[in-house]
This record gives sequence, C-alpha cells and structure tokens, in this order.
Amino acid sequence: MKDIIDVSRYQGEIDWERLAGKIGGAMLKTVSTNQSFGGIYIDPLFERNYAECRRLGIPVGAYYYTYARDAAAAQAELAKLREALAGKTFTLPIAVDVEDNKLKPLSADALTDLVILAADTIESWGLYAMVYTYTYYSQTELAMDRLSAYDLWIADYRGTRPDRRHGMWQYTSTGQLDGIAGNVDISHAYKDYPSIITRAGLTCLRG
Repeated sequence: MKDIIDVSRYQGEIDWERLAGKIGGAMLKTVSTNQSFGGIYIDPLFERNYAECRRLGIPVGAYYYTYARDAAAAQAELAKLREALAGKTFTLPIAVDVEDNKLKPLSADALTDLVILAADTIESWGLYAMVYTYTYYSQTELAMDRLSAYDLWIADYRGTRPDRRHGMWQYTSTGQLDGIAGNVDISHAYKDYPSIITRAGLTCLRG
C-alpha cells in the first residue's frame, strides 16, 4: 500500500488532483480545541479535504487531537467529532491523537482510561478506531498494554521502524509532495485498511 499522509488547516488548500494515484490515502484532522476558534472546533478545511478525497477516489480516514483531562471533556470532543463524521464514508481508521503536554499531569492509567473511552465510543459508532501517539509519549504517559485492543499509529522520526507493535508508522513530519505547500506528515501502513474496513462494514456512522 502506498504511503498515507495526514493533513489539517496548516497545509492550506491542497491540490488533491496532483496527489491522486501517488498516495495510499489521507488521514484528515477533524476536531481540536482552540479558544481562537471558540473552543472545540471542526478543522476549517476538513470538509473540503474530505470532498476532494472522495471525488478523486483517495481512501480517507480521520483523526482528532485530544486535550481532554476528564470524561466530560472527552465526551464534548467526541460529540463534535461525531458531528464532523456524520453522513460520511471512511475506508481508513478514525484515530484518537493523544500527545499533548497538557495531558502529562494525568497518571498513565487516568489518561489511558480517557483514550479507551474515546476509542470504544468510536467503535460503538460502527467505525474502526485507532490510537495515535509518538514513541516517547507511549513509553512515559500511557499504559500501552491496556490499549492493545486498538491499532496503534505511532510517530517516530529516527529512521528506524519502532519496535512497539503498530499498524501505521508516521516516519516523517517534513515530507514534500507535489500539491502541498510546505511540509506534510507521511506514514506507512502495514495493513490494507480499505479492504479490512470495507469487508467489516465499518465505513459509516451507525444511527
């Protein structure tokens, strides 16, 4: 499978036609939290990026960046995520991105509880959940043995595939691709997610 990119508003307006056929898919940022955007918000380029990927037949998944430090905050993020995903079709996973320094005051078990809450909620919607983090964070901030039920998308830019079991490896944050101005994250997938997700009927929100 060709490599997968992940993008957000920081990449600006992407020329997806130039990328079609050259990438294996795209993970699109959906939800984050920023007071300049009124708190929890949907990435302003998510709808455009999703529509272009679907138009061009590029496999698409999504991720959201969590700042939740308790269950109420996690549920608020998930409610906005559900709003973003409603009515759409995904053939790549839906990932919980857990990496922020603001979460470090939580114990590993407390933070892992919130990640499990999020991943289980995504699965209850009939979608394929994944957890994203980076190597050092996985070693210091999370109880990774408790997250073994979910595929791991791990970032590590040292040039060697991480030892920790994973489904996707984000190997660079400084990728350069025709159609994107500036840097882009690029990952290698070790599973044929479009086939797995389609066969399992996990492409759309239930209800």
